[in-house]
Amino acid sequence: MPAPERREQILRSASKVFSRKGYRLASVSDIVEEAAIGRGTFYLYFESKRDIFRELIENYFDGYTRILRENHERLVEAFRARSGILSTWRGNMSRVLRYSSENPHLTNIVYREALGKDEDFSERVEELSRLARGMLKEEFQLMYDRGMMRPCDIDLVTSIIMGSTVYLIMEHLLGRSEEEVERLTDAMVEYHIRALIPDEGDVSRAVRSALAER
Repeated sequence: MPAPERREQILRSASKVFSRKGYRLASVSDIVEEAAIGRGTFYLYFESKRDIFRELIENYFDGYTRILRENHERLVEAFRARSGILSTWRGNMSRVLRYSSENPHLTNIVYREALGKDEDFSERVEELSRLARGMLKEEFQLMYDRGMMRPCDIDLVTSIIMGSTVYLIMEHLLGRSEEEVERLTDAMVEYHIRALIPDEGDVSRAVRSALAER
């Protein structure tokens, strides 16, 4: 097997092992067995269990960061164009949920293993969380300024949305089909609209607008 492919195979095997056994209980031997390679082959590519765990976290972080930035730019552009704001918001949420669903082992590692287990690992997860929170808060502020949200504490709303999204991912999403991901996205978007739309707003119209591209 070519070196790049072998490296990816070992990473995939490690993600399964860490997701199944947890970082603390997993060992290099477990990874070697899962990958069906010799122990020496493992050390050709990685220095230690910590080394490969760190790379998995970084891979997840890089992919998620790219999606967040692209989503944010897409929504800001919709605000500039004053068109398709809610449907863009719905599409952005779908991409976030789909990324987690398509990477179940890495998602499980990040939220169950990396966060709070080790200063180096949790710092990277918290960095991602701060980035997501900052962008989401800015997006809600744009909606609020345009009268699309009822009077509220935007910091608190941001925390609620982020917390509920993580819970949805961990409890209802991992490993689900694309159709199920889209169904959950629609349900979550509708709940958010019903909770945040101003009293004088047309809920049904807003929901139809959000799901327009579905």
